[in-house]
Amino acid sequence: MSKFLDYIRLSFFACGLLLGVQIPAFVSDFGQALNAQLIEANKAIAPFKNDAAQYFNNDLEKLIKHYQNLDDDIVGKGANNIDTLNTRQQTLQTAVNAFSQSPYLFTLTSNLSDIKQQVWQRFEGQIILKQDSITAAVIAAIIIALLAELSGYLVLTGIKRAYLRLFTA
Repeated sequence: MSKFLDYIRLSFFACGLLLGVQIPAFVSDFGQALNAQLIEANKAIAPFKNDAAQYFNNDLEKLIKHYQNLDDDIVGKGANNIDTLNTRQQTLQTAVNAFSQSPYLFTLTSNLSDIKQQVWQRFEGQIILKQDSITAAVIAAIIIALLAELSGYLVLTGIKRAYLRLFTA
């Protein structure tokens, strides 16, 4: 029975290694997706920034307000779309800057769930053996092995107590 439990522990450790080695690959893919979305946002807002530079001294907000103040509902709605593009571009720029400071922490804590979901849907398991991959793999393996060990201990302790209550009563 002892050998069997050792194999189970080893299996949990191996699963932890395989899962942990994926973390840096996901973080890298997330960073690439952030950069790609920022490039697209910059391209989408560029013509409006050019108009703002030409007519409103580089003030995009003045361009948006100008469009909103026209008595044309379609142009006013377009101003709202420009504002949305500008907000998205600024959000992505801030995200890329924060990602470059601390990629793992930002990936874990960011609220850009739409981008994370896109990355997760296209994510394919990769094994990239770099220092951070190996470190993440070992840490994940130890945590998963410890959690499995603790869970097994708690289950066995619960069973033992129930058995003792049943037969000592």
